[in-house]
Amino acid sequence: MNRRPQMLKALLLGALLLPLSAASGQEVVRIAQSLAHSSLSPAQATGLADYSVIRTMFEGLVGFDENLEIVPELATEWEVNDEATEFTFRLREGVTFHDGTTFDAQAVKEYYEWVLDENNPEPTRGRSSLEDIETIEVTGPYEVRFELSQPNGAMLFNFALATARIASPASVTAEGVDVGRNPVGTGPYQFSEWLDGQRVVVQAYPDYWGEPAAADALEFHVVTNASTRLAQLQTGEMHFIEAVPTPLVQQLEMIDGISAVVSESTFARIFPLNTQRPPFDDVRVRQALNHAINKEQLVAVAAQGYATVMDSAVPAPVFGYAPQEPYEYDPELARELLAQAGYEDGFEFDVLTYTGEEYRTVGQVMQQMFAQVGVTMNLMPTERGALVDMIFQPLEETEFEAGIVGASTQTGDADWALTVSFSRESWPPTSNNWSFYYNERVQELIEAGRSTGDMEERERIYAEAQEIIWNDAPWVFLFSPDNIAGQVDELSGVHYVPDRSLDARNASLD
Repeated sequence: MNRRPQMLKALLLGALLLPLSAASGQEVVRIAQSLAHSSLSPAQATGLADYSVIRTMFEGLVGFDENLEIVPELATEWEVNDEATEFTFRLREGVTFHDGTTFDAQAVKEYYEWVLDENNPEPTRGRSSLEDIETIEVTGPYEVRFELSQPNGAMLFNFALATARIASPASVTAEGVDVGRNPVGTGPYQFSEWLDGQRVVVQAYPDYWGEPAAADALEFHVVTNASTRLAQLQTGEMHFIEAVPTPLVQQLEMIDGISAVVSESTFARIFPLNTQRPPFDDVRVRQALNHAINKEQLVAVAAQGYATVMDSAVPAPVFGYAPQEPYEYDPELARELLAQAGYEDGFEFDVLTYTGEEYRTVGQVMQQMFAQVGVTMNLMPTERGALVDMIFQPLEETEFEAGIVGASTQTGDADWALTVSFSRESWPPTSNNWSFYYNERVQELIEAGRSTGDMEERERIYAEAQEIIWNDAPWVFLFSPDNIAGQVDELSGVHYVPDRSLDARNASLD
């Protein structure tokens, strides 16, 4: 059999797929991501891989810094009325989109009206975070005012989301359904190439309004296997790798010339309990399970110490976070509380969880600790799709008792954390209140926090809500795993944002 044609075809294909840096003298930073990209349109983006690339090409009116603080981007100043129904932004002048069109107040109005147009089937994710916008008024060439249909004190944080970043109105009109394949923003990098399931390449935009990009190009490669990502970092094929599993951190740290990069996240590993059904309809049972878990030991075993024990229902990096008095590890108190609730002989229950190694380890450790207070926990590892189907059933249909799952506060604001996980309107199948938790006072506080633009007042409101939720214990509060990446020592300017997306806008190789 003549293999020469097949060999020639393979060599040609390999040449076509060579990274940009292999054929040029440019400074190109190569980043390995664990997930593939689905859309490069901000309004259509569906996950962390998309958000990381979008951040390099698009900017919002405001954005987040690495500590989730709100910072100016395309707006230089803003005002919010006391009722949090009117948001006025003064815009940066001298900015152009990558297609050469001008960024101004009219462009902002046109783009956001496109996002909000219900006849446009494309930008559903972007629309959901901006749906309170009722009217957009151009009040000057570089000033725009948003009127909301109802108070929303968290709206400024919604404007900072990746899904709210601004694309060229001309481009979304011209591209139609293909806008996610041909992104046009105002950021320091512009779109160059996208090979599905392999990589996205962006190149420095020469007419960027701000500090020019330090690198000539960034390559975001899709490498789903963690060990492969580590090997590529070691050989220099990659400069930065995301999603380093904790068992690989020690191995990474032993390699000359590369380092682990560890930071806090807004992600939480949680254990929701169905508060509407026995035995978890009794707060004493829920508190008992919190006292039955040695959470420091759980972090040491399941996360090799790369996590923070939760001390609130809201993660620490999030605006409005208020720490609570920890549930101390106290098996004797746990048994007393169970006896008071009528379960002196314990009980048995089923727990849904994903099939991954961390979830399995967390479950096994908790299983052993619960057994010490007479509680039998049956682990039910389930593939992601099936698990999602099971936990998003309405109360009258669900068989859900408890689960080991995750929650993340994407907006960096406590309103998201509290609304999604603890409000009545977020009961499944609508959203993620898997505990079917309801407390009338908490509901009032969530609504009050959204109804004012006074940030100090919002902090006070959210602190009260967190104290109630903490004492009601709809979850066994576990831990927030750290964000862990690896990078070569000569790289600077790439870091995790607490929501687990990357910010590579300042990437540079020394």
